Amino acid sequence: MRIFRRFAMLCALGWWLGGLTFYATVVIRAGHQVIGSHAKVGFITEKATAGLNWIGVAALALMFWNAAASWRAAGSWPRRGLAASWIVAAAAHAGAFLLHARLNGLLDFQARQVREGVSFHGPHELYLVATAVEWGAGLLYLLAALAAWRREDAVSPDRT
Repeated sequence: MRIFRRFAMLCALGWWLGGLTFYATVVIRAGHQVIGSHAKVGFITEKATAGLNWIGVAALALMFWNAAASWRAAGSWPRRGLAASWIVAAAAHAGAFLLHARLNGLLDFQARQVREGVSFHGPHELYLVATAVEWGAGLLYLLAALAAWRREDAVSPDRT
């Protein structure tokens, strides 16, 4: 069960953080180069970020399971690292989820434009910050998980 838990958590974390990284470094730039309109690209990326948000929920659930399973053997700093990074990632992700819904409310999907008289930039900047925080916390979680697994294996080697 230990190998399955670790594999599932790594796959989910890799899909989530890898998706965020690829999206931020490749997709946004390519969309702007090909389409040329920030607004039009935004309506495409709205769909992508909705998917990434749900992937994040699954990854956070598996990260929680992993931390709970590794907790006893993990040692002091890995436990603190797992808990703190998970809490920060989950809080930032919840914020991103709420901001995503708020941003969607500012859009006119029929006309493919931001509704007149609303400020999209501020909430969008907060969404980007929340996404960066959850990404960084996810990487710190991975570091803490590796340290916890090392201790977990030293205490109770899995022979399967």
